[in-house]
Amino acid sequence: MFVPQDLVFIGADRSDLEAINARLVPLIAHDRAGFGGGVASVGVATLVIAWKATPSRSLWDALLIAGLAGFGCAVGTHFIVGYLDATHLAPAILGAAVFAAAMALMPRDGPDPRPGT
Repeated sequence: MFVPQDLVFIGADRSDLEAINARLVPLIAHDRAGFGGGVASVGVATLVIAWKATPSRSLWDALLIAGLAGFGCAVGTHFIVGYLDATHLAPAILGAAVFAAAMALMPRDGPDPRPGT
């Protein structure tokens, strides 16, 4: 549940957290599981949308805004709080790079998806 970088950053180990409150470690585990599930769900939804939707400027714009907001917050927050461990940040930075490459390769124009036009 805890990666070593987390414990170094907060300056405590599991027993220190349990001493604060016996329910703190299960709460953090629940939070991690929920966050991971949310990230996976958004990733799958984005993949299906990009794969199946008709390419258009509106689709490209929507995916770009969502990606900038998501990766900007995920990576940017680490800089704000000073949690800059490279191995901890690497997956998010790699994900942002893959997202940027996908956006660069995705067609921006296509048929107008509005019916009757």
